Amino acid sequence: MALENTSRKVIRMVFNTSDGKTHVLEFNNPRTDLTTDDVQNVMNTIITKNIIQTKSGATLTGIKDGGIVNRNYTDLIP
Repeated sequence: MALENTSRKVIRMVFNTSDGKTHVLEFNNPRTDLTTDDVQNVMNTIITKNIIQTKSGATLTGIKDGGIVNRNYTDLIP
């Protein structure tokens, strides 16, 4: 069964952690009108409210990066 050619967008948020590593959160289908301020505000809320803890028990301590990722799949074997 062949897969269809697909394209999707995700918002990727990369955080610094208390153990010196990074932690990534991704969400499908971000709004098309998101601004830098929108993303930074959400990331800061996640950090200040201590919402996320990594598998190793580390906490999120800062913003490292964030942006929209476009993912495309092109079926080569129909």
